[in-house]
Amino acid sequence: MERMFRNFDSFDANAVVDAFSRQPGSLVIGFDPDEWWESFEALSAMWRVQLQELQSMGREIHFEVERIVAWKEATVGWIACRVHVVTEGIDPLPGRLTLVVHEEGAYWRVVQWHASIPVSNEEAVGLEMTTDLDEILIMVQDEPAPVTALAGDGSVTIMFTDIEGSTALMETLGEQTWMELLAWHDGVVRQQTTVFGGSVVKGQGDGFMLAFPAAGSAAACAAAIQRALSAGWRGVRVPVRMGMHCGNTKAEGGDFFGRTVVFAARLASAAAGGEILVSQAVQESLGGAFPLDEARSLSLKGLAGHYAAFPILWQ
Repeated sequence: MERMFRNFDSFDANAVVDAFSRQPGSLVIGFDPDEWWESFEALSAMWRVQLQELQSMGREIHFEVERIVAWKEATVGWIACRVHVVTEGIDPLPGRLTLVVHEEGAYWRVVQWHASIPVSNEEAVGLEMTTDLDEILIMVQDEPAPVTALAGDGSVTIMFTDIEGSTALMETLGEQTWMELLAWHDGVVRQQTTVFGGSVVKGQGDGFMLAFPAAGSAAACAAAIQRALSAGWRGVRVPVRMGMHCGNTKAEGGDFFGRTVVFAARLASAAAGGEILVSQAVQESLGGAFPLDEARSLSLKGLAGHYAAFPILWQ
């Protein structure tokens, strides 16, 4: 990004254009309402003309980078950047850039570029909305548990997930690669939870505590997550174990507490990688809607007695 900005500063049109993909779907969206150019041919011509026009003004122009955030997955990456456009004789202009880049041979090239000028909410919609992060966190800290996770009778199905052998896997892959794998895993779990009407109560390192208003939607979500993860990440197996239980529980501060939560957590701990264990209460709630393996009798840490656990046959 910084090299690209230096090319803009020097009005080097050839270098700027070379940073863009030759793909026909390449796109540039600029500040001005008319600045929407599709295809490499169009954006190439645009940059050459506009940089020549800017250079003809005889003023120095450069970008002051405030912050760059970037990430990648396989051959695709995305970048967000806060900048100030500083033009001689004109007040600095705050700007934001988002880019999608694609690996092409030895180079990462831009396939989509979007530049925007941030304005206040009051200017945009006529309302001065809360934007300060510290103030927002204070405002939401006393919010109740997500009501969408509660059934009409106040019950809830709690599901726990975690990656089996995560510490050893992290040591094998290295921290950077592990973080990339974890981001992929987290995205799968969160996406499927949303699709099946659940709520992410909290993330727990390499796992999640999830809540659903019905056992059926929880079971369907668990199976979907396992199917999505079963292919692995870049050839690396990601063995996730899951456990779920349903019942009444205490909801407070956006979290759930009580025996139902503990029971679900213990079932997840008892599961093997790639396995979904459900309690007898969940099995009864499902009413035969999902294929289950034969009951397994388990002794669960901290809970007296033995309990029936049923693996969901999701494959």
